[in-house]
Amino acid sequence: MDEKEYTLVEHLAELRLRLGRALIGIVIVAVAAFAISEQLLELLRAPMQQMLTEIHGPTARFMVTGAAEYIIAQMKVALVAGVFLASPWVLYQVWLFVAPGLYDHERRYAIIFVWAGAFFFVGGAAFCYFAVFPTMFRFLVESLPPDIAMMPSLDEHFSFTLKMLLAFGVVFETPVFIFVLSLAGIIDPNKLGAYRRYVIVIAFIIGAILTPTPDFLTQFMLAGPLIFLYEVGVLVSRLAIKFAGKPLDRRAGKAPTDG
Repeated sequence: MDEKEYTLVEHLAELRLRLGRALIGIVIVAVAAFAISEQLLELLRAPMQQMLTEIHGPTARFMVTGAAEYIIAQMKVALVAGVFLASPWVLYQVWLFVAPGLYDHERRYAIIFVWAGAFFFVGGAAFCYFAVFPTMFRFLVESLPPDIAMMPSLDEHFSFTLKMLLAFGVVFETPVFIFVLSLAGIIDPNKLGAYRRYVIVIAFIIGAILTPTPDFLTQFMLAGPLIFLYEVGVLVSRLAIKFAGKPLDRRAGKAPTDG
């Protein structure tokens, strides 16, 4: 553990440095991703387009309401692609900000944190795309009266889907957050089981807020994984503390030596 005492100003300066470097990495990747933004837009449009075609026929399509709407959508999808593709770099900056508060033997988890965090972040977006979007879009399209045909705005659709992908990516980071907070001594994973009932309620509240459809299935597709990932995070944190060994109370002094 770094014995140096950091002042509030030094903490803020370090935070600004890490956020700046993370943002630079995202921007660089986003600029590169703009070259394939049209393919990314087609990929994001596919789930809704499939539902529209099945229900309203081959003439169903998206529409734009402004001259710059399509290129704005390209910029948005490139930026979000930058967030996902640069996630290992972003998480590495997060780790560098947290690392001074950890003991030496805890810093060995840097690689696990970075790559596991990136895996869960991208995995959450993939789950949203392949599992949630088809069910949600089918419900939205089929709930319309027969005399109303949906012609979704391109910009609104992509703004909504990109927010959903980011939301699921963040939610799927739950095990990583619990793991890091446990290592930092902020929470005790052995006591988190007592809060399980509250987590279940909060998970369904989050599911109701983030999913636009009122059906239980769509809400459960977010709440269910969140509850499962919470349990995974608690289990992994307990095992890490058990085998790595360290006092959760930072006031207890030095951590046990290895071996």
